Amino acid sequence: MIVLAHGVGQVFESPIPLYLYLLGAAATVLASFGIRTLMAEAPAPMQEREIAGGSWPRAFGGVLRVVGLVGLVLVVAAGVIVGSEGFTVTTLGFWVGLIVGVTVLSALVSGAWEAMDPWAYLEEVYRTESPNGSVRVPPWWLGPIALFALFWFELVSERGFEDWGVLVVLLAYTVYALSLQSQFGEHWRYADPLGILFGFAARSAPLRLRRETILLKNPLADLDEPAPMPLALYAGVFVLLGSTTFDNLRETLGWGDFLTATNLDELPAMLIDSISLLALGVLFWLPFIGSVLLARRWIAQDRPVAETAQWFGWGLVPIGIAYVLAHNVPLLVSGGPLLLRELSDPFDQGWNILGTANLFDGFIPSPALIWVIEIAVIVGGHILGVLAAHRTAFRLGGTHSLAVRSTYALTGLMAVYTITTLWLLSQPLVA
Repeated sequence: MIVLAHGVGQVFESPIPLYLYLLGAAATVLASFGIRTLMAEAPAPMQEREIAGGSWPRAFGGVLRVVGLVGLVLVVAAGVIVGSEGFTVTTLGFWVGLIVGVTVLSALVSGAWEAMDPWAYLEEVYRTESPNGSVRVPPWWLGPIALFALFWFELVSERGFEDWGVLVVLLAYTVYALSLQSQFGEHWRYADPLGILFGFAARSAPLRLRRETILLKNPLADLDEPAPMPLALYAGVFVLLGSTTFDNLRETLGWGDFLTATNLDELPAMLIDSISLLALGVLFWLPFIGSVLLARRWIAQDRPVAETAQWFGWGLVPIGIAYVLAHNVPLLVSGGPLLLRELSDPFDQGWNILGTANLFDGFIPSPALIWVIEIAVIVGGHILGVLAAHRTAFRLGGTHSLAVRSTYALTGLMAVYTITTLWLLSQPLVA
């Protein structure tokens, strides 16, 4: 069996057949459920422990704020001056630095984006006085549509790696944020596509950054919510699942063969890609709803199906982030060194300001390493999803035995998700 790690460009020959990897990964997810069934009746309370205080948290937050502001200014300035396409400071800074880099950082340190967010600082400067009137609540669909638009720009628009395309998106987002941030107040996080993405990542982080302290926390703490998932976040998680899966799927030879066999390749590619991007989110939602219906045989029978699904939606958050991280491992590993090199000459003047212009010359990421990281991230995300679903089931059912019975179907679905995702990542790519 030969695996071509996505985005790396080299072939990795697996030492054992692919089906053993897939079954092993699924068995790991199922084993985590089995171990949980043997543990104590009630989930243990999750305490946080301070690991740093005093000036350290303030210094770390200050560094993040400077990096966010300087990074935004540099990305915009380089885009205006250079106006190129491909791997430039603007495109790499946006995708590798902002979208992927901050997602990784947020998955490690909850609160990092709140400290870094340059648009929040611009809002403080721009808004010289408090807005009049009460805070508005955004429509639930606004955030998921904005998040869908971000992935559409990356995957469908064909302008995602053009400086001017990135600048237009940054300008549009700046207007969007400065127009609505103060109006929505604390509800802004449900309308903000970046807030939704980075907020999802932060929920499974092992650390929490606050102004005066850094805390060690349980990765399940922010997934064990005492309320159903807000509808904006519930829809947003299916946008994540569908978008990353679509990009993996369309890179395979099988997807091209399918389009040819059905004559869909005769239609505009942008139309097919847009419909597929939306449809895959729905395809993730349908079996999830089926699993929730089965769960209601034991718990939450007095609650509407939609509300019960929103409760269990918290368990999908680590899976969605795992898909985003695994999908972008090749971009991070290969694009990170490129970004460091470009930062030495951001305006394409032949400079070497940081001394990194020739850094990683000839560097080719190991496809074996990429494959191992992807497996670890995906399996880990599904394990967290299983454990979070059990905690939700305990909240709704009240007993350990009912929680276990109600999550049989959900656990099986997560094992299927694991197999499907790893199988897609292993498929031969379009040349």
